[in-house]
Amino acid sequence: MKSNAREETYEAVELFGKPALFTDNLINRGTVPNGLYVYDLRGADRDPGRPAAVEPYAAVNHAGTVLTASSVKLPQKSQCRPLKDGLNFLGEMKTLTEYCKEQNIALPPEPKFKLRPASLSEAGLFYALPPEKDLELGAIGHIRMDFGHGGNEFWHTWWPRGDEALNSSAFKDELAKLVDELRACGPLKSLSAMQSYCWDHGGALGENSQNYGYIAETEGYRYCLRCNPVPGDYNAYLTAFDLRVQEMNREEPVVGKVSFASGEVLAYTKPEVYLQVIKNELPYQAASGFRYETLSDDPALRKAVDDILYDFFSEKNPHPEKDYESKPVQGMTMGGI
Repeated sequence: MKSNAREETYEAVELFGKPALFTDNLINRGTVPNGLYVYDLRGADRDPGRPAAVEPYAAVNHAGTVLTASSVKLPQKSQCRPLKDGLNFLGEMKTLTEYCKEQNIALPPEPKFKLRPASLSEAGLFYALPPEKDLELGAIGHIRMDFGHGGNEFWHTWWPRGDEALNSSAFKDELAKLVDELRACGPLKSLSAMQSYCWDHGGALGENSQNYGYIAETEGYRYCLRCNPVPGDYNAYLTAFDLRVQEMNREEPVVGKVSFASGEVLAYTKPEVYLQVIKNELPYQAASGFRYETLSDDPALRKAVDDILYDFFSEKNPHPEKDYESKPVQGMTMGGI
């Protein structure tokens, strides 16, 4: 698991005589502000935990990560420089904010738009949908993007997909700010930045898929970013949905909700879809924090939910449907048998 550079607490060090920050953890390079350099420390073969050399990425024997305002001169061929006595610990702890202030580095503000990896149950949102589904979900349109032949260009085209009235000036302003932020410090910065982001954050849209999905939600909109970090193809699709339209179109009662450790909460009105989501996500609950809440009074549905849970533990549900005829206690969540 890679750490967010802004949230880490570091040991103050000197790297080849220059002030720097050290941590034992791997750092998500996408969270490192511009103006700082990141290097991995590689451990010795006989003692992998003891830093012996500095290099851009330590593929083996990772013994720490260093952030510094000064670049480190590395041998051109090997890109690996022995430390010898070049790493000195100063005996104090520092945050990234404190270090940047000392080094007169302007620390940019925290990102306004928070991306989270999509769950498998949301994979359909990232691909073309039937027109009636676009209308139901309040689809506004999508941007198709690629990084050009060198991986550092940015070509994009807007494709409308719904009611043109939804493509308001307020929406356009928010969409532009989102794209600008993802271009400045996110997966839309370049092809290499997208590759690193997908590697660090997961979000694969299916087994063996080369596409990764990320969702950002604001008060009025849901943005679904599909990343394809492969040269020679369109690299990203950013689809926008109006959440207010979704709320107005939700006439059927919600039969159940599911949630994840990421904070994602999904509501379902169709029992068959709700049951399938439970069946798909239950095997991954330990890693995803998956929980479900059945809101329907329908005894058949409530029994079907328990059938899935018992079957997951290789047991047979001993309760007949009539046992489920009393009204359920609202707010109960799945916590195991």
